[in-house]
Amino acid sequence: MYAISVKDLEFGYREDLVLKKVSFNIRDGSFVSLIGPNGSGKSTLLKTLNNLYQPRGGSIRLYDRDLSSYKKRELARKIALVPQETNIDYDFTVEEIVMMGRHPYKKRFEMEDESDFKIVYEAMKMTNTLSLRDRLINQISGGERQRVIIAKALAQKPSIILLDEPTSNLDINHQMDILNLLKRLNRENGLTVILVIHDINLACRYSDQIIFLKDGQILGMGSPEEVVTIENMENAYNMKVAIERNKYTNTLHLTPIEIKDRGENKNKRVHIVCGGGSGQELINSLYSEGFQLSLGVLNVGDSDWELARSLNLPMVEEVPFSGISDEAHENNLRMLERVDMVVISNVPIGAGNLKNLLAAKEALEKGKRIFYIKDDDLEFDYTNGEALSLIGLMKERGMITLNSIDQLLDEI
Repeated sequence: MYAISVKDLEFGYREDLVLKKVSFNIRDGSFVSLIGPNGSGKSTLLKTLNNLYQPRGGSIRLYDRDLSSYKKRELARKIALVPQETNIDYDFTVEEIVMMGRHPYKKRFEMEDESDFKIVYEAMKMTNTLSLRDRLINQISGGERQRVIIAKALAQKPSIILLDEPTSNLDINHQMDILNLLKRLNRENGLTVILVIHDINLACRYSDQIIFLKDGQILGMGSPEEVVTIENMENAYNMKVAIERNKYTNTLHLTPIEIKDRGENKNKRVHIVCGGGSGQELINSLYSEGFQLSLGVLNVGDSDWELARSLNLPMVEEVPFSGISDEAHENNLRMLERVDMVVISNVPIGAGNLKNLLAAKEALEKGKRIFYIKDDDLEFDYTNGEALSLIGLMKERGMITLNSIDQLLDEI
């Protein structure tokens, strides 16, 4: 069952639309993050889902019923909202604040009964706020207050909880406390969680589904792997990133990379011959300078292959622990036809990867610029002299030999 179904939703504060033809479905019991740049419409969408804002067009259905048909108290029993701002002007105790979550279930002037106190007790127990019950809300820390407001929301006994940046302005340990709590409630209680969050790595770690907004429209929607891509990040944030898997959590991890403004570099296509980690610094340096990069041939699982994959760079792949096949060699030659220059790292050359040098030699003969970064302290020829002979031949025919990446950058 869909907890929420949104179709062609539009909303604007004045003439300009903040949300434009937004459509999506959220399954009951899922954990969903809304991400996107500032001003993309995330908080506005959250408030529209709680019927705080009236849309100009489109529809929102809550459990297959039009959202606007719910009365206020009835809606509050289905959806609880945790706002971004949790400051409270009056000195209520923590327990009094959490008890306010029972308001949708009480008639006017009706007093709380034993069942209300039991629900409030359970909400504080789940959020680890029982020890704070007699403290004044404005005399506890920001992380503690955030947990209290979540406890108040849980006291509403909702099916869905909406949270607007619940981890903003919190230390990392408090961020983890809040998100671990929400994930536990999601898994153990079947609570549908929808939150606005700026930390994309945390969104990837905790979310079943991510909705990526830009300029009031959906840029991407689906699993973290489907949505958090290099293309989407560059599109939304105008920023280059590396995306890889965190070895501890096995979730996507995004690392922003500074791109220097080197003008024409973005139009220069560089093919890198590397392997075994010899290309790490070279790849990072050229990538950060804005060059268009490709690589090949690399064995799947090689450390340089891992880096290239995290940067979403085109490359020619070969199966692990295998020499370069004729098919991979031909693919490499075709890729070399599309580049402006080739850079050969100080990669050791053996029988398995000798074809990479042969491909570079053929590219040189076709007029491509070839650069070789040598390291006199490293032995590189494991072909009984064949690789050395090829390097010498390419030098005679115009290959430029360099001693460092800095020299390479000066040349290109």
